[in-house]
Parts: sequence; structure tokens; C-alpha cells
Amino acid sequence: MPSRAGAPLPAPAETITAVGDGPIDPGQRQLAERRLLAALRRHQRRSPLRRDVRVDTLVAELRAGEPGRASSHRGRQPLTLSDGDLRSVVDEMVVAGTLLRTGHRVELPAGGPSLDTVMRQRVDQLLATLAEGGATPQPADAVATRLGIPPGLVDQLRASGDLVAVAQRIDYPRERWLEISRRLDELAADGSASVREIRDELGTARRHAEAILGHWNRSRTPTQQGGGK
Repeated sequence: MPSRAGAPLPAPAETITAVGDGPIDPGQRQLAERRLLAALRRHQRRSPLRRDVRVDTLVAELRAGEPGRASSHRGRQPLTLSDGDLRSVVDEMVVAGTLLRTGHRVELPAGGPSLDTVMRQRVDQLLATLAEGGATPQPADAVATRLGIPPGLVDQLRASGDLVAVAQRIDYPRERWLEISRRLDELAADGSASVREIRDELGTARRHAEAILGHWNRSRTPTQQGGGK
């Protein structure tokens, strides 16, 4: 009718967005980053002579590793993003330096993350903040989130040894962990290092002392373990 000639579009049409262009939930983005990295590592284990992979193949690899609705089990968070959203997450990981891109193919950086200046500063701040915490650092993932560091990059810092994960939510920068290890070596030289001794010596919580002792024991050789008894 004439009265409709200049009418605005209906409300539903205004909410339509292109696939992959809508806002992505931060929790889903973090989940996607982790599973994309896991999918890329699975692909590399199958094809060790080819480090890179097409983005569409990577997305398919992720989908293949996801449990079906009927087989989903408790505790596994579902990934609800579309393929377009996953490609957008890949783009963000490339910008952050978590992945390297050549054309339509991506791969993990060789020898650790390749970072731009801004992300390098954020990583340096992350490591400095954790180091300031001494034997009782803040959770690395929480600090990284505040600084705008993607979780996939935190995982790479762990894989490269820049971060030493001694337990869930307890990570130490490499240099800080080496200092802690040396202090435990000194305690062990005078006898068997105990959780209580470590807690008091390092001025930390019992949970951290237990995690430190456990990781320190696991990282020692059988000869070292025998010498510390």
C-alpha cells in the first residue's frame, strides 16, 4: 500500500548478519582456540612432514574431534560456533601470533610464538606479573585474560617452557621456577624436603607447596631422587 512505501525494514531483518560476522562469546572463543590448536596438533602427528594445513581442513579436523550429541558426556563443554565463526577465530589467532598463515594455510610458529610488538609487551607483562607473585602467583590464564592475551598463546608459552605449569592454575615463569628448584635442592641436601618445609621456606600456601614438591619430584632423575633421600 502507498503508506508502506517509506516504511523501515521489519525488525527481524535488521538483526540478520553474515556468517562469522556476529559477536563471538568470549568463552566460546577461548574454547575454539584450544580445540583448533588441538586439531592442528592431531593433523601434524598424522602428517609430520607437512606442518601447515588449509583452514577449511583444520575446521573439519576440529569438527571430527567433537563428540556427537548422542555421545556427548558430562564435563565436555559444547562448541556452538559456526564454521564461519571458527574461521574468524583463526584470523584472530593469526593476528595474535598464535598461528602463522601462508595463503589459505596455517601452522604453529616454529620455536615458539611469533609476536607483534603489542602482544610481546603483553606477554612480558604477564611473565613479570607472575614473577612478582613469588611462590604464590596469580592464575596465569586470569592475568592473560585481563591483558588481552589469547588462551592459545598461553598454552604455547607452556609448551615452549616460558611458563612452567606445576598444577592446574599454578604456573611459574621459567626463571622463577629455576630459583624455586634451586631452593628445593638446598632443602633436599639437608634432608627430605617436606610440604611444610617448602611452605615455610617459600612463604606460600600449602596448595602451592604441594604442587611445587610434586612437580619438582617429577622433574628429577632417579639418581637425583635417590640423592635427596
